Amino acid sequence: MKHIIVVGAGPAGVTTALLLAQQGLKVTLLEKEVAFERVFRGEGLMPAGLDALYQMGLKETFGAIASRRLDAWDFYVGGRRRMRVVEPDGLATQIIDQGGLLRAIVEKAKELPNFELLAGWNVSELLKEDGQVRGVRASSQGEERELLADCVIACDGRYSRLRKLAGLSITQAKSQFDVLWFKLPAPAALAEETPFIACLQPDRQFALYPSWDGRLQIGWIVEKSAHKRGGLAKLKEKNWIEEFALALPPDLASHFRSHRDELEGPIYLDVQVGCCEQWSIPGLLLTGDAAHPMAPNRAQGINMALRDAIVVANHFSALDFSALDSAKDNPISADVLAAIQAERAPEIEQVQKMQLAEWRKVEFISQPGLPYWGFKAIATLFGRFKFAQNIWLHEQQGLREGVLPVHLKSLKL
Repeated sequence: MKHIIVVGAGPAGVTTALLLAQQGLKVTLLEKEVAFERVFRGEGLMPAGLDALYQMGLKETFGAIASRRLDAWDFYVGGRRRMRVVEPDGLATQIIDQGGLLRAIVEKAKELPNFELLAGWNVSELLKEDGQVRGVRASSQGEERELLADCVIACDGRYSRLRKLAGLSITQAKSQFDVLWFKLPAPAALAEETPFIACLQPDRQFALYPSWDGRLQIGWIVEKSAHKRGGLAKLKEKNWIEEFALALPPDLASHFRSHRDELEGPIYLDVQVGCCEQWSIPGLLLTGDAAHPMAPNRAQGINMALRDAIVVANHFSALDFSALDSAKDNPISADVLAAIQAERAPEIEQVQKMQLAEWRKVEFISQPGLPYWGFKAIATLFGRFKFAQNIWLHEQQGLREGVLPVHLKSLKL
């Protein structure tokens, strides 16, 4: 039985591990944390990501976790809602408990005798033989093990240790920014309704939405270099409630002020956006944010990771493992790993361009003076009309539904 090691139990890792185990491969999933709960995890699942989960046969699994269907996209400029775009029927954007989803997928994988989860294990070294990665050295609570495999798949996120160990590097996107995340109790008015609310004022832009746990999740964009000049400490001392209130309508502003003592955060997210020129070396493949860290807008990290997993599974499913058994010195061809990158890279590049173009647009229209006042006038005049809302939806199509078709082939058990 061929053995695949998957490192990192995020969205890319757990779904890749599940799909490969369902093909009959022996799969070991390594995760340095012992639990799936983190201070911050992405919570948005666009239609493309939901479709990927459904293709994997995880519709029932998804239905068992905490989630909220997004109802609308609201755009506030100058403290007033200028446009509302209702979420289309069919597969809709979801706000999810990502930790709960990851746990549920791992539990499903544990039903297979050829799957193993090693939680709390940290990879320290790639094991190589004749230039080929043949496994990893990992440790946990003073214990060290060498784990041999026919392929290692690195799904260990935007700060990927395996990427560094493999000597692979990211080509950074030209536009870079960071995000501060906050949480606050949600107002009663948002107990049933779930809008994504984007707020814009001169020199400030942030977004908020009621999360799956009943609290508001709030994201604020900051200059990339702010923390490098000691600015992060100053940012933490800011009167954030008043900063938010300036761009909110009176009812929301009043709610924020009355709950100022319950504000959690900021949690600082060091955003890296870019793509590796090379996703693999012999015996090792990068996927998800390890290969192409995504910007946080429109939740593309999880969506692209799920689509990566499908393409990896498709290429592995096409392999003749009985033939590979007789060629143990070259278990998984480097050409197969390169073909996965060749299939996924075009969509990743286009999605990242769309994400960064959206950020640049927001940065421009929030500039004091003509850019801001011009945008406010246009939004006030046309935002209430259906044609303007449809234009926005059309521009978002690639971020919502993906750019290229991704279909899971039948599993070869």
